Amino acid sequence: MLALSALQRAPRLTRTLHVRPAAVTDLLASYLPSGVAASPASSDKVGCGASLGADDRPQPGIPFKLWASRASNAPVIEVGDAALQLDILDGALPPTTAQWLEAVGVDRADVDSAKDALGGVWGAWRDNDLLRVEGVLHPGNTSLSSVQILADDFALPRRPHLAPLADADRIHALEAQAAAGKLFYHKSRQGGNIGCYGYGAGIALATQDVLVAEGGKPANFLDGGGGATEANVQAAMNVVLADPDVDVFFINSFGGLTKMDLIAKGVVQNLRARKEKGETIPPIVARLRGTGEEEAREILAEATDLADTITYIGDMKTAAAEAVRLANKAQAGKAGPKTAAAPTPSASRTPVVFSQDGQYEKTLRNLVVEKGDTVMVLGMGKASQANCAIAKEYGTNIIGAVAPNKGGQEFLGTPTFGSVKEGVASLKPRIASVFVPPQAAADSIIECIEAEIPLIVAYAEGVPTHEQLKVQRALRSQSKSRLVGANCPGVIFPHQRVKLGIQPLRVHSPGSIGIFSRSGTVSYELAGATTALGLGQSAVYGLGGDPFPGTRTWEALQLMLDDPYTKVICLVGEIGGQMEEEAAAVYKAYLAGLAPSVKAKPVVGFVAGAATQRGLMYGHAGAVWWSQDETADAKRQVLADAGMIMAPTLGDLGGLLKREHDKLSA
Repeated sequence: MLALSALQRAPRLTRTLHVRPAAVTDLLASYLPSGVAASPASSDKVGCGASLGADDRPQPGIPFKLWASRASNAPVIEVGDAALQLDILDGALPPTTAQWLEAVGVDRADVDSAKDALGGVWGAWRDNDLLRVEGVLHPGNTSLSSVQILADDFALPRRPHLAPLADADRIHALEAQAAAGKLFYHKSRQGGNIGCYGYGAGIALATQDVLVAEGGKPANFLDGGGGATEANVQAAMNVVLADPDVDVFFINSFGGLTKMDLIAKGVVQNLRARKEKGETIPPIVARLRGTGEEEAREILAEATDLADTITYIGDMKTAAAEAVRLANKAQAGKAGPKTAAAPTPSASRTPVVFSQDGQYEKTLRNLVVEKGDTVMVLGMGKASQANCAIAKEYGTNIIGAVAPNKGGQEFLGTPTFGSVKEGVASLKPRIASVFVPPQAAADSIIECIEAEIPLIVAYAEGVPTHEQLKVQRALRSQSKSRLVGANCPGVIFPHQRVKLGIQPLRVHSPGSIGIFSRSGTVSYELAGATTALGLGQSAVYGLGGDPFPGTRTWEALQLMLDDPYTKVICLVGEIGGQMEEEAAAVYKAYLAGLAPSVKAKPVVGFVAGAATQRGLMYGHAGAVWWSQDETADAKRQVLADAGMIMAPTLGDLGGLLKREHDKLSA
C-alpha cells in the first residue's frame, strides 16, 4: 500500500490513482442502496471490454462507464454509444434517466432500482473526485460486478482518505522512487534500453517519439516538471541510472524558464560522484538548447574527465540517431532476443462530434488581442510579480491586480483590490491574467466569468478534473467570456507586444508563423526555431495540457485561418481526447470552401506520444489515451487526411515550416 505522506508529497506519481480491487466494495458501500452489492474486477486492465479475470466471466448485465467526457466537457454515464449527460453541480441524476435506462435495455420493472444503484455510483464519483467508474449493472438482482475505479491524484490534498486505497501492485519501484523526487515518470512495460529525461511533458513525449522514429526503444518517460532545480536534476539522474535496462541515456530539453546550465552542472556532479565510486555509467547523449545553452555546452566541454561518457549534439534528430546507434551497439553485445516493438494501432474513423455554434463559441473573437488592451492580474505571488514585470516592460498594459486581503496596496505601480468584483468595477479590464494556485484557480476563473471579463488566461497546473468540469459548465452557459488554459504557458502576440503568461521572451519575435500547442515547452522550442529561421511568430497560443481546456485546438486554428498576420500555421497535438480530430474537420471544411483562385494557408502538424501506453497519463493530465482513435498514430493520420503536412518528429517541424513559407513567396 502506498503511504499517504508519499502520495501527498508527490501527487503526480501517475496522474491517476487506481483503487485496489479489495477497496472498491468499501468505497461504494455507503453510497449504494441497502441490499445492492458491488464486486470488483480482478483484471489488471482498466476499461470496458478489457479481458476479464477468473472471477469476471461474462454474465448477463449491462456494461457501463461513468467518466468525464472530453467530447461533451461534462460527466456522462455511457452504455455503448448511449450517453446520459450529468450536471457536475447536481447530486441527482437527470429527469431523463428512466427513459435512458429503458433505451439501453433495462426492463421497466427494474428501472427504479437500477436508477438508485447508478445514483449511488454518481454520488461516490462526485464526493471522491473519481475519474472513471466502470462495471456491469445487473438490473434483475440490482447488483454491480467487475467494478474498477480510478481517482484523481490532483485531488488528494482534499481527498486524503483515497491515498491508502491505491493499488500498489500497479506501480513500478522506479516510479515510486521518481515520485519521491517529484518527477513525472513511467517505466516502460514494453521493453526499451534508452533512458530519457527532459523538462516539460511535450518535450518528454517528443523525446520518446524521435527515438522511435530513429528505430530505438525508450526505456521510460521522464518529465522533470515546470523547471529544473538542483534536487530534481539529481533525482532524475538517479532514477534513470538505477534502471538496469538502460544501455544509453538521452537527455533532451529546451530551456524556456528552465536553465540548461543548471541541468549540465547537475549531470556532471552526479556522474563524477558515480565515477569516484567505480560505478559503470552508460553512454550519455545530451541536447540542451534554449536558456543557458551556451553555458551548458561550456560546462560539458570543460568536464574532460567525462569526455568518453557524454556526447553533446545540438540537433534533436542527430542526437536521437546517435543515442539509437549506441543502444543498438549495446544490444548487439547482449545475449537473448531483442524485445519486439509494440504493434502500431489502427486508426479509427468514427466521425467526430463537437459544438461550433453554441453560446460559448460566440466568444472566439475575444482571443484577438490589440496593443494596449488592459490587463488585470489575479494573484500577487513571486511568479506573478516576476512574469508580469517582464510583460509590462515588453509592452503589456497591466492596470491593476487582485488578491485576497491585498486591497489598497500596489502591484508594479498599479492599484490592487481584494476581490475580482472590486477590481472589475474600478478597472474595467479587457483581460484577466490568472496567477493563482491550483486549489483556488477554478473559483478565480469562475469569478472572472461572472464578472464578464472578455478574455481570461489561467496558468495553474494541478487543477482537479472535477474543478475543471465546473469551469466548463460556467463557460458554456454564457457568451461574454473566453478562457485560455489552465495548465498553460499563456499566449503571446509579438506584433502587438502583449505577453500573457510565463513564456521566455528571448525566443519570440514578430513574424508570420502562427503556433498553437498543448505543451508549453514545445511552443518555446518552436518559437526558438522559427525565430532562428527568420520566420518569427504572428501569435503563440499555449492551449494547456489539461483534458478540459478553455480554448480547443480547432478554435485556435480557426482564429489563425482568419488572421492576416499568419501565413503558415503550426499545430502540435498530443495523445488523448478528440481536439486534433476537431481541428482536422475544421481544416477540411476550410479547404473545401476556398475559391479556386485562393491559395490555402498551409498547416504543418505534429502529434506527440507515439511511444505511450494505454491508460497512463504522461506529464499532462490530458495526455492519456484509452481508445485507439486517441493514439498519436491515429491522430496523425486524421490530420494528414484533412490536408495538413505532418512532421514525423518535433525536430522536423522547423524545416517544414520554412519550406511552406518559402513556397508562398515563390
